[in-house]
Amino acid sequence: MYDFEHMDPRLIAYVNIFICANRLQAIMDSGFEDITAKQWLALIMIDAFPEPPTLKQISDMSGVTHQSMRQIVDRLIAKGYLEVVPDKKDRRAIRLVKTDAANDIRTKKAGQDLSFVFRLFECLTEEETAVYCSSLAKLCERLTQLKEEFDAQKD
Repeated sequence: MYDFEHMDPRLIAYVNIFICANRLQAIMDSGFEDITAKQWLALIMIDAFPEPPTLKQISDMSGVTHQSMRQIVDRLIAKGYLEVVPDKKDRRAIRLVKTDAANDIRTKKAGQDLSFVFRLFECLTEEETAVYCSSLAKLCERLTQLKEEFDAQKD
């Protein structure tokens, strides 16, 4: 299909990140009844925090701009999947709280919900999954470093 024999493995990995992301988003977008893959991801990320996160925390975790995340959050609020509550310590900050409806999101096709994520990784052993997670965490950290370097060059 593709001639990867003569390509640097780093380029292959880089291209595959985008290919996987595009395929994943297409599958997820086609599977949910009334939300997008990015909206679903925002809901899932909320569960990673010990208390309802702020908009800034979700934006930082996802790697998207505050404005982009605000659009995603606004759509989830309009659909009844999120509520906004004021932060008790900082009046400027808002905290994002999932509603009961967020836990009952319907899919168009059976198995295109959280179970899809687990099915996706069935092809990897536990060890391969651990290595993948570790490697991906390193790449994310490196992206943060590179962004800081590029941002410093703008000044």
